[in-house]
Amino acid sequence: MIRHQKTVHEGHRDFICDKCEKKFTLKWSLFSHQRTVHEGLKNYACGYCEKKFGKKSHLIGHQKTLHEERKDYTCDHCEKKYGKKSDWIRHQKTFHEGRKDYACEKCERNFGRKSELFRHQRTVHEGRKDYACDKCTKKFGQKSNLLTHQKTIHEGRKDFACDTCEKKFGQKQKLLVHQKRVHEGHKD
Repeated sequence: MIRHQKTVHEGHRDFICDKCEKKFTLKWSLFSHQRTVHEGLKNYACGYCEKKFGKKSHLIGHQKTLHEERKDYTCDHCEKKYGKKSDWIRHQKTFHEGRKDYACEKCERNFGRKSELFRHQRTVHEGRKDYACDKCTKKFGQKSNLLTHQKTIHEGRKDFACDTCEKKFGQKQKLLVHQKRVHEGHKD
């Protein structure tokens, strides 16, 4: 009861990761985070694309939204669809309510998520690049950038194909830019 009150109602997060400063309400959650994020322990592999996850729930969510294309949560304002309720709620708050509740004290930029603020502080103000490629000397401030680098540069994967001309891209953003510039005639 006391733990519930401290963590849920008072927002206490007493367990802090010594590598990235992310805070957790439970010691077990901290250990799980350290094993999966910093030690790279990922025992759950996707049968469709071989991507690996540290938690079974993350694997199931990945399969549901990406491979089964299930997006059960639809925005009432713009019809954008989400596979996870938490993403849908965050979208409502940040895009339609304009909420960016987390401000950087050094440059006054505001963020919709606390994790975005922490990542900004680590990478921009501290210049940290905690994610090193094991195949070359490149280092990255964000794990997602490391994974994209490894997938596209070292594995040569191009998982995003244009449905108009079938040209393939290693990153979804590059596919979207291609579609706008080549097939929709946008220059920007």
